[in-house]
Amino acid sequence: MADTPTAYELSAAIVASRLIDGAGSTPAALEASYTSAATGGLYRADDLSRGQALLQRAGLVEASEEWYTPSRECVLLRELPDDVAAEILLQLVLSSDPPLWLFAAVKENGIRWENVPERDEASLRQSIEDADRREALLLNLGRTVDERARSELGEAGEQHVVAECRSHLIQRGRDDLAREVRQVSRLSDQLGYDVTSPDTAGRRHRIEVKTTTGVGGRDSAVSFYISRNEAMVGQGDSCWALVAVRKDIVTGEFEIVGWCHADAFAQALPSDPTDWGRWSSSRISMQEQLLCSGLPLDA
Repeated sequence: MADTPTAYELSAAIVASRLIDGAGSTPAALEASYTSAATGGLYRADDLSRGQALLQRAGLVEASEEWYTPSRECVLLRELPDDVAAEILLQLVLSSDPPLWLFAAVKENGIRWENVPERDEASLRQSIEDADRREALLLNLGRTVDERARSELGEAGEQHVVAECRSHLIQRGRDDLAREVRQVSRLSDQLGYDVTSPDTAGRRHRIEVKTTTGVGGRDSAVSFYISRNEAMVGQGDSCWALVAVRKDIVTGEFEIVGWCHADAFAQALPSDPTDWGRWSSSRISMQEQLLCSGLPLDA
């Protein structure tokens, strides 16, 4: 795992970004640019090359053996004032390549600095002098990384449900129906469900997938967040079902925990606090024994 870049390394990367042609540059052209760059002696060619590597680490430069191409974001970044560009680059680097200490240091109620290695903390202090802004940046990074991890877990869970629905139909001799199973969340996340699947009785099910991690057991609880839109769609659609999926933290395998209709958790949904506010998402916890086993298809 790479260290947190220092203020000097970030500054060198910003200079390097301005030397890469917008249409792309060859390695030889970049080396010549770095060697002849007028930096007042602040940066050597090697410093700028390492800055370029930092841009690549952040996903801002696409590299091949013969060509280096800046992304649209890189072109926008290098037009910013140096201090703004450096801070944004720091965020991009740490979010694209999260250090292990980030998960131990960032908590909902603040930063546990004792879990941040001294060298990384020193680099952060160099780049962002204000303590409050430094903490805000790390909290934002933690949320970004956590949201991305949840998104990746959710995507894998939805793919597992698609595979299980297809397997269910193929086992019943309906390969034709299996081909109709689709992960519609890839088209839009505003539909109120993630997967659509027919069954052998002629119904078309709309399935909202909730994926968690843990170890199974019928005495366990399944916790998930349900959006207002998902709940409203589920309450008005008899063919809507929530399917709970678990990724085993030991084996990494996915399993279907069970399913339920929206009325199974309707009483746990919050009420709008006032006429001026509406709930948008709610955390629900259900015992596994309250879920129907398997899939809602042909149930």
